[in-house]
Amino acid sequence: METVTLSGLLMLAALSTAGSETEMSKRPAYDQYAQATCSLSNQQRSGIRKICYYDCGGAVRTLVVPVAKTCPFTIKR
Repeated sequence: METVTLSGLLMLAALSTAGSETEMSKRPAYDQYAQATCSLSNQQRSGIRKICYYDCGGAVRTLVVPVAKTCPFTIKR
């Protein structure tokens, strides 16, 4: 019967997880972050456009829509 050392087990563990790290590095940068939901905090009319402001957990995002459209209540960051 073969004896398995601790360093051998660590090497096997490193090799078995290397595939998932490689997969992660191939994914686009925007996919690596959790999708957060941002909620509408304000809106402002600017000529024929409407600027929608969203609170994304401390960060502010904007979305420009035609003035006749309504701002979505939530967006994905």
